[in-house]
Amino acid sequence: MLRPLLASLLLCSAATVASAATIYKHVDKDGHVTFTNVPMRGARAVLVTPASDDAPPTPRASSPRPASAAAPAHIPSVDSGTQRQRDAGRRRILQTELDNEQRALGEARQSLQDAGKKAGATPAQLQRLRDAVTDRERNIAALKQELGNAGDGN
Repeated sequence: MLRPLLASLLLCSAATVASAATIYKHVDKDGHVTFTNVPMRGARAVLVTPASDDAPPTPRASSPRPASAAAPAHIPSVDSGTQRQRDAGRRRILQTELDNEQRALGEARQSLQDAGKKAGATPAQLQRLRDAVTDRERNIAALKQELGNAGDGN
């Protein structure tokens, strides 16, 4: 009685392990790749084997790697004109962010000042407003530092 029960449990657990290892790869019309354990129309099963700490992974001969997917021998570089355009774009974005933060700092300071004049402002409200001013000041300092580094390739 115990042997048939044990055998059926082993078969069920083996089937569960086998099904858990089935992964499907689906590429949609836009080229987005989805990996899932649920079968989908147009998806293909991908062989997944458990990793072993003892041996390095072995490449599968059934799916040779295309030459275009090989790792580059060097880091590609761009010409100086393209890099200047990228740097200028980055500088514009940082400057816009700086302008927005400076405007927000002025508003935060005004809110703090207005709340300080109000008799009903609680200490917690005043602290929140002080923290907002401090956050804006820190953001401005960080943006100014980034703007100082924007042209040096960082």
